[in-house]
Amino acid sequence: MASYILSDPNFSDGTHPEVIEAIMDPLRGRDGVKLIGYEPDSDFDRLPAEVIGRPAAMKKALLDAAGKAYELIDMEKQHGRHPRIGAVDTIEIYPAKNITIAECKEFAEDLGRELHKRYDVPIYFTGKNARRPENEGLTFIRKGNYEGLKEAVLVDPERAPDIGPAKLHPTAGATIVGALEEHDAYFNVVLDTTDLSIAKKLASYVRGKHGGFTNIQGVIGLPQTHRRTGKACVAVSCEITNPLKTPLHRVYNLLKAEAARYGVNVIAGQICGTIEAEVLVQTAEWYLQLEGINGPWDYKSQILENHLLELES
Repeated sequence: MASYILSDPNFSDGTHPEVIEAIMDPLRGRDGVKLIGYEPDSDFDRLPAEVIGRPAAMKKALLDAAGKAYELIDMEKQHGRHPRIGAVDTIEIYPAKNITIAECKEFAEDLGRELHKRYDVPIYFTGKNARRPENEGLTFIRKGNYEGLKEAVLVDPERAPDIGPAKLHPTAGATIVGALEEHDAYFNVVLDTTDLSIAKKLASYVRGKHGGFTNIQGVIGLPQTHRRTGKACVAVSCEITNPLKTPLHRVYNLLKAEAARYGVNVIAGQICGTIEAEVLVQTAEWYLQLEGINGPWDYKSQILENHLLELES
């Protein structure tokens, strides 16, 4: 049976269409690889993508896409609002089908070493590949962003990369690579205000290390232009590392209640990229107070598509 991995690489250009398409081209039209989608964001100057495929084909595609980003993005000229440390900020690897997390960890290790060997870009390992506990999440690695890390890496041994010398590439910066067991949910709660200080306060309320949700490691308040209304607003942007344990409705309701304290309404919730169906069903289950007729509601047996997938496997 074929094995599949999922990856959501993040590139640091959401503004220039010709650069965006050039970076995406190596992920298109390759045997064994499917580009699920990409969402360039000019507000954050960031290009998140999602791609799924067989390991050998995925490695080649990711290496080629990264090479194009390193070639075209100059971090000395890029000034994105989203935390980032390089032209290719992160490449996270997840098990999708018929593959173990141990195999994904090995894949991420090989990918990181090949990125450095081929492009001379320093590599930080995260997730299951992290060399030390503080690097299991992205917050410590990204502290100070590209501009701050460029200086810190020269003087602080704790900020040194895992592969490569203690300095950033002069234009490409550095890249974070790692395998994670659960596919993160990238969930934004958009607020009907332009007061960024409110978004930052709300972000601190849900951040794990400040007494919020332990599965929310990355959360920031960011200015945004709401696409549907065109309004200037702010968003609380959350990276939820295990959305089945920290469900979306719990995060949404807490942020909605805290925003109300400041007289601010929620405009929308936004999901960036893909998400497991069970995560959304879990939220529907909570809002609808779902039960089965003869017992508890059961996701596996009461979702029709689950049975169809069993027949196809």
